[in-house]
Amino acid sequence: MAQNWSDDELAAAVEAYANMATLEAEQRPYSKRKIYRDLASRFGRTDKAFEYRMQNISAVLQEAGRQWIPGLKPAGNVGANVKPRIMSLLDQAATRKHPTSRSEAAYRPKLAAMRSWLIEVARDKRVVTYGQVMDAFGIDRFSLRHAMDYLGHQADNRDEPIITALIVGKKTQRCSQGLAKEFHVSDDEAERQRLYAFWNAADEDKADIAAEPDTLEVRAARFVSVESRPDQAAFRRRVYLACKGACVISGCTVVKALDAAHKHGRNWKLGHNSGSDGYLLRKDLHALYDNHLLWIRDDGAVELHPTVFEHYKQFAGVKLFLVIAGDRL
Repeated sequence: MAQNWSDDELAAAVEAYANMATLEAEQRPYSKRKIYRDLASRFGRTDKAFEYRMQNISAVLQEAGRQWIPGLKPAGNVGANVKPRIMSLLDQAATRKHPTSRSEAAYRPKLAAMRSWLIEVARDKRVVTYGQVMDAFGIDRFSLRHAMDYLGHQADNRDEPIITALIVGKKTQRCSQGLAKEFHVSDDEAERQRLYAFWNAADEDKADIAAEPDTLEVRAARFVSVESRPDQAAFRRRVYLACKGACVISGCTVVKALDAAHKHGRNWKLGHNSGSDGYLLRKDLHALYDNHLLWIRDDGAVELHPTVFEHYKQFAGVKLFLVIAGDRL
């Protein structure tokens, strides 16, 4: 097979690979399967033939120490006649001027956190509604549609169950028709069962740890991603943003070291889930606060129980950070 690929076929395969690499880098949705089908229809080969050729291209890139597309594992046996032609076509693609990418939509830096969150939802065998996703990540319906498109195709390209099957309508508790139209999933409940089994069996979450802008909104998305309960996820986001991403007592800004605590006397079951209903606290301080070993007076000063005073005396009498001004009360 390696010797009978025409120059046009190889050029089309390399061009398609380069386009996919650009879409991957820009975190834009695409379907590998559709690309293979289009190439197969154009040149009279099978989808699998083009899929394997893409893996050959990954192998050539790997050998050259260059980045290859995730999900297209390098496959050897490129062929002595084909390999130099692929290398030449790749060099040509690299030197061509790429079109300027679209300005980054606000939801894109949150995609990795959204995927991590949905994985936790799957592990807990839950579903979430469209509105709950929008509330948890601070995105509108338009952005949600694009985010779901990307995340769904990302899962499809990795041969995973379609993760967006976890997102359902509030009344119907079913997915929209887009799941069937785009991914040929006719039974969304069966797909959810596949997701529950897949992610509970996985050793790691497989979520991409990609470079993301270090903005307050993106840090808030990462903070939300560890809480699979949608109501609490939305509360976490509101408190995180209200407190500017810093513990109101210690000033700690390490996302994984922080928790959103309901103020004493507030109850999430009674709808007390606004940003003003909570404090952002370092995890150990949150534990003290919940166990009434640390109090916050009306004037914002911290009081400590005698049993923990020796270990936390640096916070005795400290006043809460004024989150708007970045100073203490």
